[in-house]
Amino acid sequence: MFQTKNKSYLTLKTLLISFFLLSISLFIVGSFFDMQINTWFAKGMDNYTIKIIVWIYEELGMTQSVVFIFGFVSVIIEITYISSDKNKKWKVFLTIYYFGWLVVWLTYNLIDIINAPNRDDGYGPGVNVWFLDSQKKRQYIIIALFIIESISFGALFYYLRFKFSKRTDLIQNGYRVDAIKAITIYLLSSVVVWIMKPTFGRPYFYSVDFVNIFNSDQTQTEWKDYWIQTGHTIRSWGYINKDGVVESVPYKEWWQINDFFGNIRSLFKPLGTGEPGWWNMDFPSGHMNSCFAILFSGYFFLGEKKNRQINWYKWLFIGFWFLHINVMQYTQIISRTHWITDTSFTISVSLLMLIVNGIIIDKIVGKYNLKHNKNFR
Repeated sequence: MFQTKNKSYLTLKTLLISFFLLSISLFIVGSFFDMQINTWFAKGMDNYTIKIIVWIYEELGMTQSVVFIFGFVSVIIEITYISSDKNKKWKVFLTIYYFGWLVVWLTYNLIDIINAPNRDDGYGPGVNVWFLDSQKKRQYIIIALFIIESISFGALFYYLRFKFSKRTDLIQNGYRVDAIKAITIYLLSSVVVWIMKPTFGRPYFYSVDFVNIFNSDQTQTEWKDYWIQTGHTIRSWGYINKDGVVESVPYKEWWQINDFFGNIRSLFKPLGTGEPGWWNMDFPSGHMNSCFAILFSGYFFLGEKKNRQINWYKWLFIGFWFLHINVMQYTQIISRTHWITDTSFTISVSLLMLIVNGIIIDKIVGKYNLKHNKNFR
């Protein structure tokens, strides 16, 4: 891995390995001090500016990967269309594909935006339980993100359809294989995360600290009354014991599987109505996994074997991702929706899979080309 004469790539590998070792270290430390770390970071929610930044990142983590997935799949289809000598059937498929993305993207976001002000998280319609604030603010945030991401979608579509597809070096430079690497690693890492989430069923810090949040001055009396009467059936952040007293969900270490077989039926119930705490499915972090879609797009720009130089704007891209993923990690902890073991574990596993994925795909493609006497790129 370190056999390289290119100083830029040696620097990049050193940085990635350092980040990997840092994440492993945080995971080990968090395994002993998760509660203390989260208790300290959660104080950030008392600062209004920090709370809004956290809220933005909470919503961003839900949709940020979609633009990149669109790009990965579009590159594969565009190059396959070109490889087919622009077959008419592929052209029809291409049209349906892009139109389908447009319909799904607009439908999902418009429904979310329209329903946002009246969403009930357990404290009554229009009250955001996580941030103890109006759902109208969430609506403003997702509208802003929708506009930004839609512009990104439009720009990426225009570039791929009318610029990228006209390049003469698409097949020679192996962009289709780059796209396959990117979509494969994202799908694999996502599968790992979403299998582990229900398996462990780890509660949020929010649910573990629910009684303190519930009884705080920030939680209005009418919200409390609503949750006791109705809200606990909508979002079981905590639970009401047999004496009618509100209780927090018991804390679980990351390695303590939360009665998987007893709670698995909650997967088939509306989100939030299952067993208190288990439905949080906190370990590992889906938000952190979505951040890696940005890094996985680096397959198109980086590649020491392909003699792709790391110039200043690629370093800028790498620096932006590093800043972005760290902000995402710590805002998730501040919001009480993740423990540092959740986030650092996801980063560590995703980085490890990133290294292995490229090697495996290259070997599979190489064997395929050798067996079939082709030059699939």
